[in-house]
Amino acid sequence: MTCKLRIGSNREVNQLKAALAQSFQWLNERGYSLQIKKERLGTYNYLLLSLQGPGKGSFLREEDMIHIFKYQLAEVLAEDILDGWETELVWRRIDKKYRVLSEAEKQLLCEKAVDFLKRCNENESLNLLIRFGRKNKITHRIFDHLHSNDVLILDGFINFCLQDYLTEIKFAVELADEEIKNEREYNEFIKLLRYFVDSQSPRIFEVHLMVTESGLFYMWDGNGNLLEEQLVEYYLDDVLDQDINIDDILVSILITIAPRRIVVHEAGSVPETESLKIVKKVFVDRIFTCVGCERCDKNPHLKNSDW
Repeated sequence: MTCKLRIGSNREVNQLKAALAQSFQWLNERGYSLQIKKERLGTYNYLLLSLQGPGKGSFLREEDMIHIFKYQLAEVLAEDILDGWETELVWRRIDKKYRVLSEAEKQLLCEKAVDFLKRCNENESLNLLIRFGRKNKITHRIFDHLHSNDVLILDGFINFCLQDYLTEIKFAVELADEEIKNEREYNEFIKLLRYFVDSQSPRIFEVHLMVTESGLFYMWDGNGNLLEEQLVEYYLDDVLDQDINIDDILVSILITIAPRRIVVHEAGSVPETESLKIVKKVFVDRIFTCVGCERCDKNPHLKNSDW
């Protein structure tokens, strides 16, 4: 039994050759021999694969063995595309559609796009499942090609047979570009708030802040007095009109007060809210974290009477 295939690429193929040799080590244990030779023709590098079997007496039929060999080869090539080609394909997309960007901006865009492709969801298990599905789809495309062809040129195969994968790359680059723009606008917004806070005198020198698990917040001054309810009532109409949420109220109140010192108290294991992130970025060196006090130890769902 003999099966010969040729894999070509305009990229270096040494890493792919090593991956193939490692993946097919089991063939020797079954009495088969796989030779992998590298040659260069023009601008392309080729790997010549020659599988030879024991013939009669094998535990598998010849057609079954070739089927297994081609499918595993397709898996290795799919892995090579995802691990070795993906960043280059993202770069090609960026160079084509984002020529006006500087090299540093392109690099940032590339990193974010590649990260989107690998981690598009907060759930790591779901990310692995998505990537497995992507690899599985590419594997079957390659296997279908090898079923009726003994030559596969990776460059052309990607460009003409993996259009859905290239569409995913295009979408990832667009998402990354949108996120960078949003981050830039967000940073400008933070700078504006920081400038506003720095340019006004504090209405209260020290403010203590506690955010509960339910999203409610409590604030009191350095003497332990709850801040005036008028500060919240000022924004109440906007809340009722759904123009502003609780998080926005917290940021607005603190910016209006412009305290020189903000002590953040921990109310149990409360995840950091977006408003708290903004507060920390705006007030920066004015933020202090309480390492433990009587109020931190109380139930997070506090009432005014608890103070």
